[in-house]
Amino acid sequence: MAAGFLLCVAWYFTILAGFYILYCPVIYLMFLNYKLYRTIVDSLFALWELYPVALFQCCFNTHLHHSGDYVDPDESTIIIINHRTRVDWNYVWMALYHATQQPEKCICKEKVNGKQHRTERGLLDVGGKSKTKFVLKEEIKNIPGMGWIMQLNYCLYVKRAWQEDQLGLFQFVDYYSRMRYPCRIVLFPEGTDLSEDNRRKSHKFAAVNNLPKYEFVLHPRTKGWAALCSSLRSNLTSIYDVTVAYDTPAQTEADLLRNKIPKHVYFHFKRYSIDNLPLEEEHLKTWLNERWSEKEVNLKKFHTDGNFTDLSSNKSCADREPRALHAAKLAFIFWTLVDILFMYLLIYSAVFQFWVIYNCLLFVSVTWYLGGFHNIQYKLLQKNKTKH
Repeated sequence: MAAGFLLCVAWYFTILAGFYILYCPVIYLMFLNYKLYRTIVDSLFALWELYPVALFQCCFNTHLHHSGDYVDPDESTIIIINHRTRVDWNYVWMALYHATQQPEKCICKEKVNGKQHRTERGLLDVGGKSKTKFVLKEEIKNIPGMGWIMQLNYCLYVKRAWQEDQLGLFQFVDYYSRMRYPCRIVLFPEGTDLSEDNRRKSHKFAAVNNLPKYEFVLHPRTKGWAALCSSLRSNLTSIYDVTVAYDTPAQTEADLLRNKIPKHVYFHFKRYSIDNLPLEEEHLKTWLNERWSEKEVNLKKFHTDGNFTDLSSNKSCADREPRALHAAKLAFIFWTLVDILFMYLLIYSAVFQFWVIYNCLLFVSVTWYLGGFHNIQYKLLQKNKTKH
């Protein structure tokens, strides 16, 4: 129990420390130079993504097993993943860290629309030019620290009601398209985790719609996926179909608190060139359903044989060599120093205490009255583009 509690405290405390010390001072840059603001905020987040890698692997002895394709850290892509547990996204950072260990081996260096997608990296291109963005439930933006950082990172929030989500999707796509900003968009098409209750709901949905019953995945929600892929298609290089499995999954955050921490986490990556995906949205929906049918088969084999299978050749997939943890360890030291500074200032500085209270009130107000800082960023970009 103590170990799980310490893991959750360290994870969340570092988010709060980084938010108040590093993110909050940068907020005002969005009104002066939105491109520089976008670069700095996303670089900070990319630097933080290294922290849970070291936290889970070095401090709690979690072993990440990666098989399949490597991931190019510079390409614009959508990463679709089965949602095994509520805490999957903690392990996505670990998976991407190891999957991008040898970008020179990627199979993804082809030209897109006649242009080479690779560009020279700058000093702030931490982890690659393409920054990670999540498709998140609307409620997450209200969580102090974590949700507020996701607002500044301009992730895509959904209410799972298409009439309301269309506008948010349009603004998200328009924002990054106008900026010509490469992103790796992480999407869990199932919309929720594979709990027993959600599995029963999926079975009912399958029975009503004459679909097969799945035991290892849920039937994906295809409408949002098809709209997102179609809207971003001209800027995308690829789609990564990722399958995740655990030895002993922590279904919820409470499981982590109770020290039910997986020791072995398995990710299988399969890359598809965007040129090989269908154009019509209805066909994109079919394509996604086919991938999920394959996941069900692959996960069934995994839980029998202990490893993933290349379904095209029916051969077992060997694990890739894990990436060295040097970068993650350095990031862990950096964020630990930020934690110490945050604690010191919180205890001994009245000015910093006021800073914390001020920013709490600021984010609560902006979230309540304006929907979040991501909406402000979009309006600022519109205003600047209109002027030019």
